[in-house]
Amino acid sequence: ADKRAHHNALERKRRDHIKDSFHSLRDSVPSLQGEKASRAQILDKATEYIQYMRRKNHTHQQDIDDLKRQNALLEQQVRALEKARASAQ
Repeated sequence: ADKRAHHNALERKRRDHIKDSFHSLRDSVPSLQGEKASRAQILDKATEYIQYMRRKNHTHQQDIDDLKRQNALLEQQVRALEKARASAQ
């Protein structure tokens, strides 16, 4: 009986951990914050949100790469202008 009670306590702890993890996941997804949602809905919306954030991250990374290229070109132009100015003096 004691072994059974221990097993039940462990199982309850495991279920509570899963429940808390789903609540945490739900609260991490903007469209679900404060909403009541089933576990399936939480997983679906979390998947959608992760895919959206990956696309957004990819776009931002492309923007960063473009800006780095532009910055390198501008730095090159500055160096050329400084060199031209120095040789003109």
